[in-house]
Amino acid sequence: MKKVTSILAVAVMAVGMASMSSQNISNEIDTKNDVSKTFQCDDCDAPLGDRKPPKKIA
Repeated sequence: MKKVTSILAVAVMAVGMASMSSQNISNEIDTKNDVSKTFQCDDCDAPLGDRKPPKKIA
């Protein structure tokens, strides 16, 4: 019975760690997308007619 409990505890811990890891990765991806949107325009403060088109993201 102790072995079953121990195996179950390790399995639950592994699932918890995997879910935390996937949440962290998705947060990093969202942050990367926000940063790339922020830096798309070099001269966004310029008047509308003088602005360069946004850069393409690879």
